[in-house]
Amino acid sequence: MRKCLTALLTAFLLLAISGCTGRAEEKRTEIVVMHPWGTMEADHVAMRDIYMDFEKENPDVKIKLVSLPTVGEMFEKISNMMLVGEVPDVVFCANIGREILYDFMVENDYALNLLPYLQQDSEFLNSLSPNNLSYWQHGQKLYTVSDVLVLSGGYWYNQDIYEAAGIQGPAETWEELEEICEAIEHWSAAENTRVQPIQFTHEGYLYCIDHMLACNGRESEAAIGLGESVVVEEEFVEVLNRCRRLYPYGEGEGYSYRDETDLFNEGKLAMYVNGVWGVNMIEDDINAKYALFPAGEGKSLACESAGLGFVLGNTKDAKRQECSVGFLKYMLSEPVQRRILEETEQVPANPAIDLEAYREEMPRFYQAVTEVQNADRKIEMPNHLWSTEQTEIFAHDLFSVLRGEMTDGEFMGKIEKYPSW
Repeated sequence: MRKCLTALLTAFLLLAISGCTGRAEEKRTEIVVMHPWGTMEADHVAMRDIYMDFEKENPDVKIKLVSLPTVGEMFEKISNMMLVGEVPDVVFCANIGREILYDFMVENDYALNLLPYLQQDSEFLNSLSPNNLSYWQHGQKLYTVSDVLVLSGGYWYNQDIYEAAGIQGPAETWEELEEICEAIEHWSAAENTRVQPIQFTHEGYLYCIDHMLACNGRESEAAIGLGESVVVEEEFVEVLNRCRRLYPYGEGEGYSYRDETDLFNEGKLAMYVNGVWGVNMIEDDINAKYALFPAGEGKSLACESAGLGFVLGNTKDAKRQECSVGFLKYMLSEPVQRRILEETEQVPANPAIDLEAYREEMPRFYQAVTEVQNADRKIEMPNHLWSTEQTEIFAHDLFSVLRGEMTDGEFMGKIEKYPSW
């Protein structure tokens, strides 16, 4: 009898616990977080852990993490969802998809206006980068917030190769950069090292072109200073000619940034065109430093932007929207911003994070960030100066122009068909 009573009591307790757990689960608000941090690379794993740890601080919220390996796959999945009326609660755009996804969500009232939440919460407002507000806020509307900054406008260089080739330091003019490339080429041939001087993807060339235009003292410089881009024939031909002179020093047309990374890590590439974010892809045994593209002797210019980051879904569900805003506040909070910096070496957006504290702990990262942030002038990155259609023309046709297979006029004509931002 005692055994039967014990068994019945145990069964009753299990049912009670199960019921309580079920009721607790019912009370939790689930939000769908979609993002392209879906591979097994260290920074992807770290970001997924950071996302999921939101639940520890908010036990009343359940995160449904939808992890895709690429932005393209994520956009396809979101498009399929919205076709049947489903809107994700949180989307991280990774600085891609302004016209593909962001504009569509805003224009169709699928994106949540974040400004009212910021205006009611000074701590939340102060955690945003000023770049974020200055670029993305339009009147009383703000539909995206980034948890990191995009610092760029230069390249990583291998100091050991520089020293071996007798080069004293980074170039201050484009003519000096050509001379450095030539010196490395001669040294490589003499020593039979097969080291390439520099490598450009079309994105790398676009950064160069923007830098050249932003320093020419004419119409293009004025436009870029206002966050715009223009195609002035004489000025544009000048920068294309300069790119043609650099083109022979790199043999990697069709290479991706990953191919360039591999070459740099193998010691077969002297200059690796990328942003500060490239720091976590460079092997520890490479003696690398960051340098900005030339802006003229004694001058410096860099790109500092808050890219297209998180977009919250206007689900019309007040509780889900409240939890989604809470998730965004969590991502911008000082503890999480420090985790993003320490675990992924991305530049935190929250101005309260003191990067000086990381001078000794992360010297390579600190040197690169300081180089950008101390520049005399800042401009927006290319994705904020040229429209998606224009950047696609650069991607498709720029190398044809540099090889002489397309005329400058034809190239400029194609770019001018589309408006800039």
